[in-house]
Amino acid sequence: MIKRKIVLLLSAVLIAGISFGQTFHLRGTVPGMSNTDVYLLQDFANSQRMVDTARTDISGSFDFTMGADMPVGMYRIMTPAGQMFNVIYNRENIDFVATGMNASDIIQVKQSVENLIYYKYLHVKTANELKINILRPVLEYYPQSDTFYQVIKNQVEKLQNQVADVTHNLIENNPGTLAAHFIAMDEPVKLNLNVPSAQQDKEQKKTYFKNVDFNDTLLLRTNLFTAKLVGYLTLFQNRNMDKKAMEKAFVAPVDTILKKAQVNEKMYLFCLHYLMKGFKDFGFQNLLQHIAMHQHLADFPGNSPQKLALQKKLQLITELAIGKTAPDFAARTLKGKKIQLSKVKSGNTLLVFWASWCPHCTAALPKLEKYYNPDHPEKLQIIAVSVDESKKPVEKAIRKEGYTWINIAEQKGWDSPIAEMYGVSSTPTFFLLDKDKKIIAKPASIGEVEKLLQKNKKTGE
Repeated sequence: MIKRKIVLLLSAVLIAGISFGQTFHLRGTVPGMSNTDVYLLQDFANSQRMVDTARTDISGSFDFTMGADMPVGMYRIMTPAGQMFNVIYNRENIDFVATGMNASDIIQVKQSVENLIYYKYLHVKTANELKINILRPVLEYYPQSDTFYQVIKNQVEKLQNQVADVTHNLIENNPGTLAAHFIAMDEPVKLNLNVPSAQQDKEQKKTYFKNVDFNDTLLLRTNLFTAKLVGYLTLFQNRNMDKKAMEKAFVAPVDTILKKAQVNEKMYLFCLHYLMKGFKDFGFQNLLQHIAMHQHLADFPGNSPQKLALQKKLQLITELAIGKTAPDFAARTLKGKKIQLSKVKSGNTLLVFWASWCPHCTAALPKLEKYYNPDHPEKLQIIAVSVDESKKPVEKAIRKEGYTWINIAEQKGWDSPIAEMYGVSSTPTFFLLDKDKKIIAKPASIGEVEKLLQKNKKTGE
């Protein structure tokens, strides 16, 4: 009897091992794309990770082996031409055919329950939302007394109902699937066409996250979640807004997102990081300052690496806010001269963080030369801090362009002490200082820099 139990136990372990060690295939065909490398990326809510590379055959077919250790979630196949196909992987074989080589082409799923569900939803949602977005402005401006108004209204309601019916049927008939899980979160908000458009917008904002569970960390395995966040922010902007107005409009939705995310530390850290990165890229300094002042990181116990990194970034946002004195530093220029920021005598000082390998820097820095006069640095001084890891490429770039401003190269890459002091994570990065070395602007682009320098030049004349 004991021997039989041992055999049964070993059999169970073996079966479990076989199941765990099972591999699956992700196959696809892109007609016309023969003998070409395609790339498999694992999708996260705000990033992708390269997983594997495969080569297409003469018919445009490729095959990725999905190992036993491959986590479930959203994956992306990318071609060298930039064409991308999203697929859901949940431990099953996947096979699809693309309709062509253009970015607008769709895929036809031949095998995979998850992707048959997902693409049925996606096709209906995409097609119907396109039509709704065209018809909704007509409803807003067309006379309600005209019979055609009711025709349009009925059509929009029909399109909304089609999306809702398909969505609910797919969710109800496919419980336990990742596709149903993601679709439930992604379902569009149905508009109430019996109220004025302003009221529709208000109700849409109020109910937008009704199907999103911010405790559900599985949502971080798909970029559908970040698309949902961006969609919510979009509800609060319009085409007539300038940068300042947009920042002001985004305060309320940002507060809403972070408040909802507070139920789960992992989701809160993600949303906080995602919003901060996006707003930094767009140069929304006021929004970053608002987040820094109203964040709730201290509500979560422990000190994970991600939490500590965010705390450091938030601290830098506060320390580098408009109106604060720029962090002082001392360094030697490429010519060996010792300088200290606080002792630079100039009406304005422009700090530029750049790299010789950065194409945006190569395009931006030459445009600064028309504002800089080496004979009159008391009006404007430029201090360019390189984040290169060696001196030679920096010197070569400077010789080629003839930059005569103050050039510093600490040769430590992103670990440059000055770059770390200013929280630099991308190039070029700019800080404009006044005569007392207070930060007066953190322009997000060379265009913004030029506008500020032109304005200052006129003021000083």
